[in-house]
Amino acid sequence: MLKRFSFVFLLMLISCPGFSLSPESELQRLGLREKALKSASWKDPYWLKLLYYEKNLFGGSRSHSVNPRFFLSKWGNISPRLELEAAIDGLYFEGHDDASPECLFPERYRWLKQKLGLQAAAFPARVCKSFEDWKSSLDPESVSLLFAGGYLNNPSTLYGHTFLRLHKRGAAGADLLDYTINYAATADDEKGLFFAVKGLTGAYPGQFSTIPYYLKIQEYHNMENRDLWEFPLSLKPEEIDRLMRHSWELGKAAFPYLFFTRNCSWQLMPLLDIVKPELDLSRRFRYWVIPSDTAKAVLEASPPAEPVWRPSLWKNLEWKRAQLTEAEKVFVLDLARGDQGAGLKELSRQTPARQAAVLEAAADYLSWRFYARRIGKEELDSRTDPLLAARAPLGRQLTFTGHPARPDSILKAHNSLRLGAGLVALKNGPAYEIQGRFSVQDLLDDPSGYLPDAALEMGSFRLRHEPRYNRYYLKEGRLARIMSLNPWDDWVRRPSWEVSAGLEQADESGRQSGRSAIWAMSAASGFAAEWRGPVRQVWYVMLQADSGFGPSLNSNWRAGAGIKAGLLAEKGLVRALIEARYIGYGVGDTRPLWAGSAAASLRLATNSSARFEYSWRGGVKEAGLYFHQFLFAP
Repeated sequence: MLKRFSFVFLLMLISCPGFSLSPESELQRLGLREKALKSASWKDPYWLKLLYYEKNLFGGSRSHSVNPRFFLSKWGNISPRLELEAAIDGLYFEGHDDASPECLFPERYRWLKQKLGLQAAAFPARVCKSFEDWKSSLDPESVSLLFAGGYLNNPSTLYGHTFLRLHKRGAAGADLLDYTINYAATADDEKGLFFAVKGLTGAYPGQFSTIPYYLKIQEYHNMENRDLWEFPLSLKPEEIDRLMRHSWELGKAAFPYLFFTRNCSWQLMPLLDIVKPELDLSRRFRYWVIPSDTAKAVLEASPPAEPVWRPSLWKNLEWKRAQLTEAEKVFVLDLARGDQGAGLKELSRQTPARQAAVLEAAADYLSWRFYARRIGKEELDSRTDPLLAARAPLGRQLTFTGHPARPDSILKAHNSLRLGAGLVALKNGPAYEIQGRFSVQDLLDDPSGYLPDAALEMGSFRLRHEPRYNRYYLKEGRLARIMSLNPWDDWVRRPSWEVSAGLEQADESGRQSGRSAIWAMSAASGFAAEWRGPVRQVWYVMLQADSGFGPSLNSNWRAGAGIKAGLLAEKGLVRALIEARYIGYGVGDTRPLWAGSAAASLRLATNSSARFEYSWRGGVKEAGLYFHQFLFAP
C-alpha cells in the first residue's frame, strides 16, 4: 500500500505545472534525499558549522545568521534537515549556472557531493563565473592573522581588532595588492548611551567583507594610531581554497554583533573552524570574547612563526623625532604650524642632511595631524607642498637610522581574566578578600602586550569577609573603569582622562563596614607629565566630576566635583601608584570626600603577581596583601 502511494505521489509531482525534472532525475533526487535521511547527514558537525547552527534551550537548532539569503529553505534557519533537503534539490537547478545554489554556496556543495559520494560525471561542476572572478582577483598564496591594538577613544575598539590578510600570489607582500577578510558591525551614527545599548543587545548587524589592505592600514595605522601585528598562519593550499569558498558564502550572511560576546574576534573562530575543522576554536569562548584571547587561541594552534610589527604613524614620527636636536624639533613645529617662509630660510643654513631630516619630519608630522583630524586636506596640501619642494633638490641623504623600538606582542601579555585573594588589616581586626576581574588590566598590572599607562577594567569585584562581624559583603563591584594617562607632548597635546561606574562602599558615611554600598559614577580629565630616569615616573592631575546614589547617603544621592592627583612609577618588575583625591558635593549629601591610596605590585611571572595596598577614605584606613593569578578566558 505504501509503495503504491509513493508511486501515485511521484506521478502527481511529475504532472505538476512548472515541475521540469524528468522522471529519472526526480527518482534520483528522491533517492539522494532518502540516502541523506538514512545517514542523518544533516546532523553532521561540519554541516552544522557551515550553517552556524546552535542548540537552543528546547533542544532544537537555530542558525546564528539572521539573513534569509544565507538559506535555500524557507525554514532553513531553524531546520538543518530542511536546509539539507533544499541543498539536494539545488543540485537539479536548471537556470543559469552563475545563479545556481552551487555557485552561491560552493563550499556547502563541495561537502555535499563528497558526503553523498556523487560522481563528477553525474554532477559536473557548474561554471561559477562570479565566484571564480572574485577568487582570481584575490588569488591568495598565504594568509595571516592581523591584530590591531586597542583604541581607547572608540568604545567598539577598546580591546583591539582581529582580521585576516590575504597575501596575493606573486605580490611579495605588496600592501596595495593584498586584501583582508574583515567582520565588523554595520553601525549607524548613534553615539553615547544608545550606541552602547545597541552594541550590548545585538541591534547592530555584523557582516563579513573583503576590503583592500591599504584601507585598513589607513584606518588603524594612520587615523587611529594603532600598531598592527601580523601573525602568519600555516594554511595548506586546500585550506586556503576552503577559506575562499566559505568566505564567498558569508557574503550572504549577517550575524547580530555583540560587543562582549559575538564580536569581530569571535566570528573569526567559526570561520577558521571550517578552514581547519580540527581546531574547534569557537567552543573555547562561551561567555565573553577579547580579541587578544582569540588571537592567542588561533596562534596556539598554528606552528610558531615570527610576527611582523607595523608601528603606527605616530610611532614612526616619534622615532624620527628622537633623532632630532632640540633646535631641529623647533624647526619642525615652525614649519608645520608657523611661518614657513622664515622657517625655510633659517633652515637653509644647516647641512643638507639635517635639512632633509627636518623637512621629512615636518611632512610626516603634517600627515599625522591630517589623519588625526587636526587639520583639513587643504591645509595639509598647502603646508606640505613647500616642504617637498625644498626637500627634492637635496637628493639622497642619510636622515634617520635604525627603526622604532619594537614592543612586546600580545603573545607576551598576561591572560585577560584575573582572580585574586588577600588578607586585609582593618581597625577592628582582619578581613579576607576574594577578587575577580573579567578583563583586562589596571595601572599596576604588567602592561606588556597591552596599552601602556592605561587601565581598562570590565566586570571587576572584591568580595570581603570580616570575621569580627561574621559578614560577607561586596567591597567593590565595578562595571567599568577606563583610564588613559597621556604624558603631555607639545606635538600631540592629548589630555589624560578617566571614566568609571560601579558599586563601592562609601566608608566616609560613618556606617559600619559593609553597610554603605552606593552606585557611583565619575569622569575626569586633566594633564600628565613623564619623567624618564632610573625610575620612570608619570605624574598626573585631573578635575573630576562625581556622583553617587544609595541609602547610605543623605537624601540618597550626591553630585559634585573636585580634583585628583597621582604618581605612577615603574622599574623592572615593580610598579607603584600613589593617588589622592578631594571631592566637594554641591547637591544631595554635601559631606566632602577625602580619599587616597598607595600601592605597589611585583610581577612574579607572566601570569602571576603580588600586590600591597594601603588606602584611606574619610576616616577609614586599611592595608592589604594580595596574590593575583591571570587565567585564559573560559
